Amino acid sequence: MNFLQPLILWGLPLVLVPVIIHMLNRMRYRTVAWAAMMFLLTASKQATRQARVREWLILACRILAVLALLFFLARPLVGGWLGWAAGSAPDTVLVLLDRSPSMEALDPRTHQSKRTLVLRRLAEAAVEARGTSRYVLLDSATRAPQEVASPAALDKLSVAGPSDAAADIPALLDAALDYIQNNQCGRTEIWLASDLQKANWHPDSPHWGTVRERFKNLPQDARVRLLGMTQPVQDNIGVRVTEAVRRRTGKGYELQITAELTGQGAAAATFPLTVVHEGARSQVEVSFGGQKLTTQYRLDLGPRRTAGWGWIELPADANPRDNLAFFVYPEDLHAKTLIVTDSDAAAPLLRLAAAPSPSLLNQSAEVQNPTAALKLDDVALLIWQAAAPTGSVEKAIQDFAAAGGVVLMMPTGDGEAGKFRVATWRNADGPLGRTQDGKDLPIMELSFLKRAAISSEGSVLAMFDDSKPLLTKTPVGKGAVYHCATLPDRAWSSLWEGTVLVPMVQRMVQEGVRRLGKIGEADVGDARFTRGTTLASAESAAGASPGNLGPVGAGILQAETRLVALNRPAGEDDSEAMGEEDVREVFGAVPYRLFEDKGAEQTAAQTEMWRWFLILMLLFLTIEAVLALPTKAQLKRWDVPGARVEFRKEAVPGGKA
Repeated sequence: MNFLQPLILWGLPLVLVPVIIHMLNRMRYRTVAWAAMMFLLTASKQATRQARVREWLILACRILAVLALLFFLARPLVGGWLGWAAGSAPDTVLVLLDRSPSMEALDPRTHQSKRTLVLRRLAEAAVEARGTSRYVLLDSATRAPQEVASPAALDKLSVAGPSDAAADIPALLDAALDYIQNNQCGRTEIWLASDLQKANWHPDSPHWGTVRERFKNLPQDARVRLLGMTQPVQDNIGVRVTEAVRRRTGKGYELQITAELTGQGAAAATFPLTVVHEGARSQVEVSFGGQKLTTQYRLDLGPRRTAGWGWIELPADANPRDNLAFFVYPEDLHAKTLIVTDSDAAAPLLRLAAAPSPSLLNQSAEVQNPTAALKLDDVALLIWQAAAPTGSVEKAIQDFAAAGGVVLMMPTGDGEAGKFRVATWRNADGPLGRTQDGKDLPIMELSFLKRAAISSEGSVLAMFDDSKPLLTKTPVGKGAVYHCATLPDRAWSSLWEGTVLVPMVQRMVQEGVRRLGKIGEADVGDARFTRGTTLASAESAAGASPGNLGPVGAGILQAETRLVALNRPAGEDDSEAMGEEDVREVFGAVPYRLFEDKGAEQTAAQTEMWRWFLILMLLFLTIEAVLALPTKAQLKRWDVPGARVEFRKEAVPGGKA
């Protein structure tokens, strides 16, 4: 137990005041022999014994009331990790540490990250336990057990440092259970420290059922103590690169970078956004509204045809781990589009949209019948305008998309006739994004006479005025499948005019070209990209040596001939946290105890208990007052002829009267 006002404890000797007063009262009375009162002493012998018990109870209540008053003034703190450590020490303590990027959010009171505060809480708990437990660390990035002398030494270990890899809490608990079983641990406690981010806890994952079953089948006692670092994050903005596309210009090439900013407790502000391209830095002012913003930046590449890399950087804020987003772009490659159709009506226009200037843009488009063999090895974009593929053809298309290819599915046959207009569309980025000069595509000017229903459940990029989709996108592996509800045919729509069709198809082609280049994008922790030469990292962004990314750092990796941008997973930008009900549901019958550090005014993750001591003081004073009231045994009356004389026997120390 700790105290906010420990100096008050110097007043603990004051609890002796009631005892001193009690002793002084005993010295006030002297026994005087009086024959007339002798028979009263005999009659009240039993009452005297009861009076002594009451006197000691009164004295105890007075002492406890003073003691409660002193503790009330000292403002004691209990609970949290220190309160848990009050029991007997377990044989083994498994420390499960969440090292995800969201744990680097800074506490506004202490300006320390949640991860740093967790390490301090763990050290305090170990000191309070004062047992002979073995401590074993399992971190969320590697999930490899490592024995430590004490949690106090965790802040000196690299495996307890910051990381850009997401946490998988059920998998982390699974690794802890593996350790318990493989090492035949005795009584075990699992100390799990996390910010309860839903993206890392996967509450809907079936893996939780396996974890609960394994806990149930453990032969030894194992309990979970969960510290939830749920302090609200203020004034934080995260950045993510959603697209980095090379485009041809009249003077050569330019790189168009699309970045998405996401705010968490952030107010509207204007700040510099830094773009770093292989060491060269440039800045652009960005006005952020406080929620979400998609912005584009164009970088002149001149005649450069090779692949490249860089990053976008935000100013320092409440979480330094989400202020960097790395990107790569491919070399200038031949972009081939394959058009599979059973109709000659739309094929020429689709071919023209896919390769409007083959020699200048280094593009080509080929048309084939759906009965011909499908060869997709060197294809960037596949346009399918035929009956829905089945069997091996369907599987080949799915594999093509999963490997990074782009597929555009267009209708065939008859559609729903009518007059339709587009009501809304996504103009920030993607196939229907704004032009290079910031203007919207003339989608509102399009007219539609026919459309087909889209059964895909992907995200809607354009919608008719009756809320039915015109264009959807479904991510598949590294690529995507688009569905369009109409055709560039006069009988279907005015898409044949090309003002929307050409930029839409060209952007899909550029998206698919990335598959052909020797570049890649992956989340930190991807097992395919853990080795190679580090070209950039968070350390190099700060001016130091890039170091080694390993399996936990974001940056640019040269893996043999492949250039890869490793970034924190997208789920780290989702601030939704697990509630107490969610935690109870995932643990089920597993014995656990939850303490949430919400960042209130408390020390060492403990709760103030002064109210309880105030209540106890009042309770002891009330009991003392009740016991001090005279009883029938203490009040006796005798009738004397001619007068009424009342003898009152006062309870005094030693039972003397």
